[in-house]
Amino acid sequence: MGVWCLMVAAVLCHTQWSISGASVSNLLEGCEVSQFDQVEDAVQKCDTIIFDNLFVPAGETLNLQLRYNSTVYFRGNTTFGYSEWDGPLVAISATNSVIEGEDGSSFNGQGELYWDGLGIWGSLKPNFFQLRLHNTVMSNIVVLNPPKHSVILQDSTNVELIAWTIDASAGAETGGVEVGQNTDGFIVKNSTYVVLQNSVVYNQGDCVGLCSGAHILVDDVICYGGHGLTLSVGLSADNVELNTLVNVTFINSILSGGKNAIHIKTHVDGGAGKIEKVVYKNIEFVGPSEYGIIIQENYKNLLANDTLPVEPKNNIPITDLQLINIVGSVASSAIPVYILCAEKGCSDWTFSQVSVVGSEANSCNYEPSGFFC
Repeated sequence: MGVWCLMVAAVLCHTQWSISGASVSNLLEGCEVSQFDQVEDAVQKCDTIIFDNLFVPAGETLNLQLRYNSTVYFRGNTTFGYSEWDGPLVAISATNSVIEGEDGSSFNGQGELYWDGLGIWGSLKPNFFQLRLHNTVMSNIVVLNPPKHSVILQDSTNVELIAWTIDASAGAETGGVEVGQNTDGFIVKNSTYVVLQNSVVYNQGDCVGLCSGAHILVDDVICYGGHGLTLSVGLSADNVELNTLVNVTFINSILSGGKNAIHIKTHVDGGAGKIEKVVYKNIEFVGPSEYGIIIQENYKNLLANDTLPVEPKNNIPITDLQLINIVGSVASSAIPVYILCAEKGCSDWTFSQVSVVGSEANSCNYEPSGFFC
């Protein structure tokens, strides 16, 4: 409890003095930007910037290396030209700053021009947001049609991402094909004291994917059509810090449809690391097509049609995991609860008030305290 109090106090303190130092009415000439060739100059000289209906040319990044204690507003529609490249479409580095989308604003990545049903295995697609933030609040952001991963928060501290909408619903299954593969919502890497709150994601990838870091709160998130509230740990072959995730809470969230609701996966091709002190609490879901709860220590990134079995590995043990008040139902062909642990890979788990209804049987090689598989 003390950790979260310190975190919230820091963010509230930051918010008060950041906003008080900015005034839209006192904008300098050149700090209201409507043309891409004005961006660099505004970022270099302005503490308060308004981006107004900006078009970003194909193959270019909206690169915002903001001044200390900046305030940024996005107005209207920020649209990105089509080009097959890695991206990102937007890169933001900020310290002690406030970044906000005005009501009615949006970022349109034109993902419908990229989607081929193959995601990362198909044509080259750019990531959308690459964020490196410190003591910063970013709120009221609407992301439309991300070509690939929507938001990657990396190497960041004391961050609030509040009231986001990520909408890749146009990439949903049509004619038996889920065209918008790997349109992950929020991905967090190597970041501490992060709050993700009051947000909605429509997509065809992880709704929230946490890879490494500590003291992360995911609260009041609604997910449609995605792959779940996910821990995905083991992306590095040799860096223990980048394979470590500690003190994480998912709370008060709802999921509808998609493939999975709660997904914890450790990568067998990664190096050593750990997952420790994780809580999922007050989570409701309906209709995932593959699993309600899936916890696996044998994950490997494979093509969807690659069914080769992968043996579990204890390179990233999962300890002190709590699931509390988890209620859901799955599709008729889905497995309600699936647990596959490596030898000595799972310990000190507690499930309380976990009820997942489905036609298929559960499958577990490890049983948490308080749960009969």
